[in-house]
Amino acid sequence: MKKLIKPLFLIIAALMIYSGCDKLDVDFDANFKTNLNVIVPADGLKNLTGYPFSESEFIDPMDDSDFAKYADKIKEIKVKELTAEVTSINKPVSLVSCDFSVSSSGYVPENWSFENEDIFVGKVFTLANTNGQWDNVQTILDNKEQFTVSMAGETDQDDVQFTIEVIIKSEITANPL
Repeated sequence: MKKLIKPLFLIIAALMIYSGCDKLDVDFDANFKTNLNVIVPADGLKNLTGYPFSESEFIDPMDDSDFAKYADKIKEIKVKELTAEVTSINKPVSLVSCDFSVSSSGYVPENWSFENEDIFVGKVFTLANTNGQWDNVQTILDNKEQFTVSMAGETDQDDVQFTIEVIIKSEITANPL
């Protein structure tokens, strides 16, 4: 009986330590953002439906200090919200069509499409999780490397300049042990 007590005690102690590790998890919010500065020139060439534009920028998740601090210890990344907000514009304009995308080499890109949208300062495009798009964005973030945010489409007029801030809000769980 004494021979069973020592191994049993070690097993119980190991289970207590292991189950206690989850209590040491660190949860924090990380917001990854970039500005897409769109310019449709005054002498822009019109196609059948409008004046085309395309803009892309990189986001490096390591620019977030908490993300960088716990990068090797991250257990879970959960996207909570994706938005694109017009922060400046030189004149009222409509987007005939517009596609936003989040992509990284070797991963499935995610896209959101909008049509016939008037834009103005404060206009927010919600990049919803309608088809599970956030799962792929989380997978891209799990890679912990720089990725691309893009916007392409057509406006109803030329000589337009506007800036759209894309924000990916996420909740990160890491275990510092």
